[in-house]
Amino acid sequence: MNGGTRKDHRALMDGMIQLYARYRETDEKRSMGFRMSPWDKKLLKYGRRFESQMMDLSVHIPLERALDGDGRFWPNASNPKRRGCVQN
Repeated sequence: MNGGTRKDHRALMDGMIQLYARYRETDEKRSMGFRMSPWDKKLLKYGRRFESQMMDLSVHIPLERALDGDGRFWPNASNPKRRGCVQN
């Protein structure tokens, strides 16, 4: 990611990690019985998918492909501000 990929890849990866952190907080709230909003449900779906497709060491996907992907990791791919991405 340092010069070998598109310029926006660092911001995308940072956004993905921030969303994953929000997922962890939301999952903790869910486990304590809090009511889940539609956004919370999207974060839960995102976090599970992120864990199974990005963090699982048995899954072989090039980083560039994951970052260039079709938005499958984003809980709300149509809204960059909602997904927490930095926009240039």
